[in-house]
Amino acid sequence: MRLSSSTGDFGFYVNTLSEKVELFRDTKFKYINLEQTSNVPELFSRNDDDYKRLAHACGEAAARAGVSYVVSHAPCLHFAVLPALTDRSNEEYAANIRAIRRSVEVCHILGIHATVIHACTDPSFDKETFYKYNKMFYSDILDLAEKREVTVMTENWDNDGTHFSTGEDLREFLDYMDSPYLAACWDTAHGNLAKKARMIGQYGNIKALGDKLCGLHISDNFGNIHHHSWPFAGIINFDEVMIALKEVGYRGYFNFEASYTLHHHRVYSRAPFRHKGETVTTLLDPPIWLKQRAVDLLYDTGKHILDSYGMFEE
Repeated sequence: MRLSSSTGDFGFYVNTLSEKVELFRDTKFKYINLEQTSNVPELFSRNDDDYKRLAHACGEAAARAGVSYVVSHAPCLHFAVLPALTDRSNEEYAANIRAIRRSVEVCHILGIHATVIHACTDPSFDKETFYKYNKMFYSDILDLAEKREVTVMTENWDNDGTHFSTGEDLREFLDYMDSPYLAACWDTAHGNLAKKARMIGQYGNIKALGDKLCGLHISDNFGNIHHHSWPFAGIINFDEVMIALKEVGYRGYFNFEASYTLHHHRVYSRAPFRHKGETVTTLLDPPIWLKQRAVDLLYDTGKHILDSYGMFEE
């Protein structure tokens, strides 16, 4: 199994997605998860050529950094646009679908064959409505995904109220959709936050996904707040994870979504210090070189985990 990490590792340090990619040049990671977030303006532009320019810039950045893209993440537009349930042409819904479809096109241009697209939810949804909305939502994407040969992965949520927090929840929905281009990504951090999923355990959730498991978001937390730190910085037992992955025959990347190693101050709004009428920022953020060393330690941590089970591949 190969290690990959996410462009979110360098969130807030630079302005563009391609600049985040270039910062991996001086790290140990050679395989990258391209996070096409809702803050990427090219995906929401009125100009259809902008996403192509984005893909071109990211392709050039990867070449300069000596890295390869192996997976992606579409914009997190995962809160349902309720009027779309009765009016599929709703402007906000249509704009969200357009942005996500553009992210699939970026994947196609860059040769990325799998991307995470969150299911949509709302506190008012019962299970029936959740299924109705998300059948519509994914159907509006899967035609392009099939055409571009990009597998869409849906991901477990981090709370039980979504009807989508456990491996069994995901498996049931995937069986219902019955599409060869729709699979599962298991997020270890989310699986430790949702109480129902945490009670089942990482092992049980991954086993429930079985052959539907196509991707991973690997990180750790203490089960109390939304936090994506590196393994051994929380309470997740990674023996559970590795044994389950081995038993289900997982063949994807051991992909980190663990950008909360050393925090930029904007992640949790670390406040600057005011002293004698001036703002002091000397130690407000770890410098980029130190963040890159933290990313290297993340790589070493992943290599240790995979080596321990005889599953590491260069």
